[in-house]
Amino acid sequence: MTFLIAEDEEHTRAELRYLLEKLEPTAKVLESDDGEDTLLIVNKEAVDVLFLDINMPGQSGLNVAALLMDKPNAPFIIFATAYQQHALKAFELAAVDYLVKPYREVRLKQTLERVRGLLSQKEIEQPVTYPAEPVTKQINKLWAMRDEEVGVLLDFKEILWFEADDKRVFVQSLNADKLLVRYTMRELEERLSPHHFARTHKSYLVNLEHVREIEPWFSGTYLLRMADERKSKVPLSRQFAKSLKDLMGWF
Repeated sequence: MTFLIAEDEEHTRAELRYLLEKLEPTAKVLESDDGEDTLLIVNKEAVDVLFLDINMPGQSGLNVAALLMDKPNAPFIIFATAYQQHALKAFELAAVDYLVKPYREVRLKQTLERVRGLLSQKEIEQPVTYPAEPVTKQINKLWAMRDEEVGVLLDFKEILWFEADDKRVFVQSLNADKLLVRYTMRELEERLSPHHFARTHKSYLVNLEHVREIEPWFSGTYLLRMADERKSKVPLSRQFAKSLKDLMGWF
């Protein structure tokens, strides 16, 4: 296995190299300190896993990842950075994982176990090609965040609704998880409306595939009873009732 550490801080590269050589003694570990050099090494060497810092001179880590997405046999990318706010964007660029500095050996070990599984799977499958568009757009999946560090990939079919709460937006899934997403309601509506999602309230975007019943509530408003085990209820305001009636053929 060949690793490439793309990191502009020498002491941080040394720290990660030490942990990688400890956990994978037979692996080859390469280093680069800027984006351009990283791209040159990936084009020259058969790199299996790229540990990619986001803030680097020249090309940023996010730019490097975007350029590698359409490269045949591109390395698996693991973002390694101190900036948690970039996590969602990192996963949209098809990153395998996201490590927050300072590195923790236990967390890195989990990442390497995931990488081994992906490499084994890659060997028995057809060669992977990386599309220019984010993978999440093509496979009808969306990234959400648990505990600000763990990314969760949700199939559109698993999503019940999105809910805006103050300045944050959460997604409610079928398995009862309520996760944070880093999109606005407008962005979600534009992206998901072709997949039978519709606004029912200024704070709710609902997957209509999971609506079981519509109940009158008060003053021209309604409640949508969802098809999950809890039979959850979501509000339907007067503002959105007519458009939803037309959309669902509801009289």
